[in-house]
Amino acid sequence: MFPPLNSCDCHVHVIGPKARFPLPAKRRYTPSDAPAAALAAMLKQLGMTRVVIVQPSFYSTDNACTLDGIAQVGNARGIAVLPAQVKEEAELDRLHAQGIRGLRINIATFGSAPIETVKAQVTAAARLCEKHRWHVQLFVAAEAIEPLAPLLRALPVDSVFDHFGLIAPGSTGGALRALQGLLESGKTWVKISGAYRIGDDPNDARIDPLARALINANPERIVWGSDWPHTPPHAIQKPLDEESPFQNIDTRGLLHLLPRWLQDEKLIERVLVHNPARLYGF
Repeated sequence: MFPPLNSCDCHVHVIGPKARFPLPAKRRYTPSDAPAAALAAMLKQLGMTRVVIVQPSFYSTDNACTLDGIAQVGNARGIAVLPAQVKEEAELDRLHAQGIRGLRINIATFGSAPIETVKAQVTAAARLCEKHRWHVQLFVAAEAIEPLAPLLRALPVDSVFDHFGLIAPGSTGGALRALQGLLESGKTWVKISGAYRIGDDPNDARIDPLARALINANPERIVWGSDWPHTPPHAIQKPLDEESPFQNIDTRGLLHLLPRWLQDEKLIERVLVHNPARLYGF
């Protein structure tokens, strides 16, 4: 059976409707709407019964749309974005009760940042995560993995890398070795998600050995995500008064890459069912 019962899409976004959840004036671009009902329909088509909704960059630290999506879709968890300091500790309790299980550090959407700045953000997020044993989710360039590795090993909570750690297909260098080492430590997870974020073609055969290299490092620390609704490339965006359309990506096709990458039914079940259940508390 594919996907297996209780499979989880570990990386999606909910957007709008913007009339109800307006975008802040300070943002990189204006996305189209991708409301909770559309997400629920996509999951049903794919045969996924669990989902993790990730706070997108354009909503900044206003998590209202993500929290509403968790409530509407059901059997869902979420990843929030918070300022470095939260005024009331009770806010963390409320977010946990509403399904939040991690905090996201998003650098890649905005280009880059000095590594010391990234380290400071990771440290601050980990401090907030510690109470409820959440994790720190990282969307950073591949070249940041190696310098971040010592800090991530020392954190009191786990870390999760988005989208293959943004390691390019065919890479064999320091970033891949560093990420494999972090996986082997048992404290870091990787989402083999958003294959079209690391190459022009998600069907690129060079992604197969990359996926296998990561899962071989630690099959208990790999999860999958569709990255629906496939927001536009960060370098190609329209003026803020125009909506930037989603990428025309075959979401079902992304899911069906897993059997090719992993080549083992038990591994597929581990990645789609058992690992997400443990990481997100399903």
